[in-house]
Amino acid sequence: MDDTKLRIRLTSGSLVKVAGIISNSIILAANAYLIGSGIQGSFRARKQDRITTTLQTTAEIASALAGLTKVIFDSIGKQNAEP
Repeated sequence: MDDTKLRIRLTSGSLVKVAGIISNSIILAANAYLIGSGIQGSFRARKQDRITTTLQTTAEIASALAGLTKVIFDSIGKQNAEP
């Protein structure tokens, strides 16, 4: 087997380019994570808004039914009380 030797020449310019590439890669990864987190948060907020709206609507309907039931039973009670 032949041994292959690899020579790498490092100059200040090449080190600056490598550092720039690494820096840009880190920034790109951080931005991708932040965008993903923002999208997740947006979906979570929409879901919470939908749940809140549904619960508020349900509470309003229950309150309206309770009021209607009270009116009906009061009316029936008055009719039964009259001789």
